[in-house]
Amino acid sequence: MHILSARRRDEFLATPQLVRFEYIGGSDGFEPTILLKGSTLLLKYLTQGAHLKLVLSRIGDRLLYGVKVLDDELRPGVLWSLVEDSDEIIALSALTNRESCVLFLFNELALNVAWTTVQVKTAHAIHDLIGGTILGPSNYDSLKGKISAALSEGRVIDLHVSEKWHPVHNHFITSFGSNSPVDLFSQDEGGQQEQLAIWLTDSLHPLGVHHSPQIPKGTGHRELTDVILSYEHGSILIESKTLTVFNRQSLPGRAKLASDVTQHVDKAVRQLRGGIRKLKDGVEVTSRSGDRLEIERSRPMHAIVLIPEFSLVEDPARYGRQFISEFMEATGGYIHLLDVAELLRVVQAAETISKSSKAITPLMALDYYLLQRAERTKDAGTLVVEVLLRKGTQK
Repeated sequence: MHILSARRRDEFLATPQLVRFEYIGGSDGFEPTILLKGSTLLLKYLTQGAHLKLVLSRIGDRLLYGVKVLDDELRPGVLWSLVEDSDEIIALSALTNRESCVLFLFNELALNVAWTTVQVKTAHAIHDLIGGTILGPSNYDSLKGKISAALSEGRVIDLHVSEKWHPVHNHFITSFGSNSPVDLFSQDEGGQQEQLAIWLTDSLHPLGVHHSPQIPKGTGHRELTDVILSYEHGSILIESKTLTVFNRQSLPGRAKLASDVTQHVDKAVRQLRGGIRKLKDGVEVTSRSGDRLEIERSRPMHAIVLIPEFSLVEDPARYGRQFISEFMEATGGYIHLLDVAELLRVVQAAETISKSSKAITPLMALDYYLLQRAERTKDAGTLVVEVLLRKGTQK
């Protein structure tokens, strides 16, 4: 297991996908190490055998490196960084004299979820690229347009996973005292995405976040939604839809997963409409243990469809102004489409807003920020938007 430094953790939480080299002490002394943060879906592809390539290139006096993940033949994922500190130079220099390094995987929450050893047999070929590199913070905005071309022309080195993946199990104790485990290799892939939602939202309200709330059905009960957050000024429903990777005979292409996402989103919206209707009708809601839950029902509710990655949405226009208006007319509430990384950004924004005022609780801030985000989606004409909170405004 690798624990990120405070500086690196802040960087990993602020960036949806990222790769960094570090020079870290291991069982055989200090060794070059790759820290890779990506979506849970991307990490599943990696652990199921997607090939890896290391790419290095120059942009003037800056050294650019990336890890290409061949998770899709047409659109392979690329995670990249510009070298900024001496540890990265030391790690890359050390790699030229070794044939292996350790690779740690981090999910959307910057949790280390797996690690392995990778073979790097031709790393000596990068030695001449390292010298003369300028260090320090990079102006990414000015270089953004040059990254793709530089990577396409860069020096490519194969990375071969040389041993089995080692899982790292993470546990979070919720405000209700229950255990919320995160396990990248769990066969309950849907349940794992729900756990990520719990990890992200539980701290917003000690008593107002509930996993799998129940409503009556016949002589028994059924689930109202996957997660509900409620307080005196409103309620937020989260319907999580994930994609099966582990229980398939072969790794699916991203085109297949994108088609699945469309069906899952349509189903989730129907479930959320039905769930809001039940709440408006006054149906009793209980926890999985049978305790009655107090749910605010009189104000417009926020309904969130949580998916693994925005990149899997085939047609953003499908979720346009008419789609948004129809949901509002049917429920009186607001519909949101988020991936896990965007949910993290939304929660971070709520926490930032709450800290700026003694009168605004984190859940109040989340409610407000989602309302502002809903206005942005109407302006953009699609639910598929990424919104960043800036000081003094939202972007």
